[in-house]
Amino acid sequence: MKGSTFKRCTCPVVKDEKGRRVNCPKRHGSWSYVLDIGKDPVTGKRLQEKKGGFPRQTDAQEALNKLIAKVQAGTYVPDSGMTVGQWLHQWLTELPILGGLRGKPVKPSTITGYEDHVRLYLEPMLGSIRLRDLRPSHVQRMINELTTGQRTATTVGRVHAALSSSLARAVKRGLIGYNPAGRSTIDLPPTSKPQVNPWTGDELGVFLDSISTHPLGALFEVIAYTGMRRGEAMGVRWSDIDFAKRELTVRQQIKEPRNRKPVCPVCGAVHPGAEFDTPKSKGRDGIPIELDDSTIGALLAHKLRQDAEKAEWGDAYVDHDLVFARPNGDPLNTLVVGRVFHDLTDKAGLRRIRLHDLRHGHASLMLAAGVELELVSKRIGHSSTTITADMYQHLLPGVSRGAAEKASALVPRKRRDQSVTNQAPEAQSAVLAESVSAGQDDADASFGSRVMLIEFPQTNVSGDGTP
Repeated sequence: MKGSTFKRCTCPVVKDEKGRRVNCPKRHGSWSYVLDIGKDPVTGKRLQEKKGGFPRQTDAQEALNKLIAKVQAGTYVPDSGMTVGQWLHQWLTELPILGGLRGKPVKPSTITGYEDHVRLYLEPMLGSIRLRDLRPSHVQRMINELTTGQRTATTVGRVHAALSSSLARAVKRGLIGYNPAGRSTIDLPPTSKPQVNPWTGDELGVFLDSISTHPLGALFEVIAYTGMRRGEAMGVRWSDIDFAKRELTVRQQIKEPRNRKPVCPVCGAVHPGAEFDTPKSKGRDGIPIELDDSTIGALLAHKLRQDAEKAEWGDAYVDHDLVFARPNGDPLNTLVVGRVFHDLTDKAGLRRIRLHDLRHGHASLMLAAGVELELVSKRIGHSSTTITADMYQHLLPGVSRGAAEKASALVPRKRRDQSVTNQAPEAQSAVLAESVSAGQDDADASFGSRVMLIEFPQTNVSGDGTP
């Protein structure tokens, strides 16, 4: 590996007796360096790195030394000339084939979201920069501009996540030496998760009673009593329910397609506002959800109504095996289901909440009933208890107090003697002082005298200690 520095200026080239170029002694021009790195292992061509524009030879030599250090450390990446925009488009085309960094398939809806981020933000703001020249300062400037441009912290976080994921793949590919969008190098705007405020048990009871005869009443009851997501409940098939074991297993979901018209894998048609997909949560993993008596009853009554609809439609019924479907058997529209929920809420005279808050309500009621956090997390399909604790942290203090009381009740104790508290405040102080000072040395006696200075509240207390 050979490297050298040389000067560029308008003076004629001068060479020594061995034919080597002699640098001009005048104070003008600029300095450059050149480094022979070796041969390309694929093409066999000679690899050479050149860079100029340095005002002094020492500057050029310093840059050359840093480059040599990178080559020796194995962190040097040849400049392919590719821009950030070019790499982003290549990354998007590879995602459906190669999947994520760990080889796991990437959902079409996720790829669609990435495409939107690239088209709206990443390519316009970073696309013209050479991939090898991208620095954390470029990424941070983009983050700051998006934040000041009234983009929500959630949107900014998703744009950053898309960029970081693409650059991590570029590092793996050997196109760049490190990820300039790594979390350790970028400051993201703080995100504030809205505190969930679901219905109380009384409010939920009023709502479920008011929709008992509605065609979608069973759908909302299943969500409220299982904590399933809307799409998971809409995607439940009769084959996913084991009435003998009183269990339901989530194996698919229905979601709203974005900028796409996916073909139904069952009937081959395109259903507006509905797309079949795998479950969102990794915490499900085929784990059955146990069903209570009320939910079982609602499902059986709903099946009788659906069987009657099938008979009316006859051969025109398109059977997707869906528990909750349109009258002709097609999947429900996710947006329509949300609007129906709000209409039914208004008719019941209740405060408006999101349909997703039925899921939160199920979790909050279980926590209030003293169910362990681990069981709540598994039932609602969180991948870890950390997510559950973070989402419902405002409910946990009360739950913790209840757990503390239950733990305390397991320890048998004698009844406390409340006779001291029945005395007048002056007598209380005297008793305390006497008990502390008796048999103690001077220091303890001093402590006893300090106890006598305690002021007790003027509160009448009954014999059993109850205020």
